[in-house]
Amino acid sequence: MKKLLGITLGIMTALGGFVDLGQIVFTTQAGALFGYQLLWVIVLGTVGVILYMEMCGRVAVVAGEPVFAVVRTRMGYRLGLVTLFASNLLNLITCAAEIGGLAILLHLLTGWPERAVMMGACAAMTAIIYFSRFQWIERIFGLSGVLMIVFLVSALILHPHWHEVLAGLNPIAKISGTRQFLLYAYFAVGIFSAMLMEYEVHFYSSGAIEEDWKVKDLSENFMVASLGSMLGSVITVALMMLGAILFLPRQIFPELLSTSVMAGSFPFAGKALFLAMLGAAACIGGAAIETALSGAYNLCQFFNFEWGKNRGARDVPVFTVGWIAMLVLSLIIVLTGIQPLTLVNTSIVFGMVVMPLTYYPILRAAADKDIMGSHANKLPVTILGIVFLGFITLSAVAAIPLMIVTHGGRP
Repeated sequence: MKKLLGITLGIMTALGGFVDLGQIVFTTQAGALFGYQLLWVIVLGTVGVILYMEMCGRVAVVAGEPVFAVVRTRMGYRLGLVTLFASNLLNLITCAAEIGGLAILLHLLTGWPERAVMMGACAAMTAIIYFSRFQWIERIFGLSGVLMIVFLVSALILHPHWHEVLAGLNPIAKISGTRQFLLYAYFAVGIFSAMLMEYEVHFYSSGAIEEDWKVKDLSENFMVASLGSMLGSVITVALMMLGAILFLPRQIFPELLSTSVMAGSFPFAGKALFLAMLGAAACIGGAAIETALSGAYNLCQFFNFEWGKNRGARDVPVFTVGWIAMLVLSLIIVLTGIQPLTLVNTSIVFGMVVMPLTYYPILRAAADKDIMGSHANKLPVTILGIVFLGFITLSAVAAIPLMIVTHGGRP
């Protein structure tokens, strides 16, 4: 029963980092522009993140090596250092975007000035991280994020055309004109990137060590990685449905976070708006905390400093200063006035560019029988991993050019 409870909590807490600001806005926008035609990308991204997350967790458990210890070993010090810098720059941009998005929602909920709630939220997150153990950080934000189910209920009540939904599983879309094709490709790469954002996987890998998982827990690793990601994917599908049902017929492009969130309560008017905002705030706040901690994890794991959220702050000084610095620098970035959605678009594209540098060494480590023994990848898993490495590399090459020619996905 205790193990079942742990798996159940793990599945639900996985939602807290999976559905973040980028996922909410980007997927709703994709639905508003292309209906269900990009649904296949969500399915592809779900398989990809399950594969990536499960391998990271398994390597952490069996070899005792979190992601950036593997990066240093497999990529060498110099290329590994470049990867560390790029990944933590990505964490910083993403954390800033999430803090900005959280401030928008708290402003809508309370009516207080946005800058004041931004600084208050950052102070509250600092206190939560400092005083809470790893497991409670996961559960507080993950379980609160389950309120995002209101988006799924709303989408179902609006009666989507299921034959059109199923048709969205076909990657051959009905697109007319070069401009529309480029937009379609940009949103395809963006959704794929948003679903595989590195910080959530790096945080998960570190969490396997924080929670002292053993080889006997590998089944739990698979269940949490797969079912937790699937739950997040179902919410992502609901976001696309809402974009297709509410915005596409009216030719509305949801450029604001508030517009996307309000879509989640549309059938219920004001009754569910509070729940939708609260669920979105929990997911976005959870993502901000995960990116801050991920930055500190990456730094300490690469340079072999002592780390761990469940250890006293004085026992892990570099780790503690690392996550505090991530939050403070992120707050400074958003206080300059840069829009959160500008930051999140940048993080999604940059995240795709960086991803091959962390995905490849994990794939190599997970397939290495010298360190993994009987728990190394089976041949079909390795083949699937190589296929996804190809998808990731192709997307990484295309991401920046597509962002430039589409002006960041502007219709």
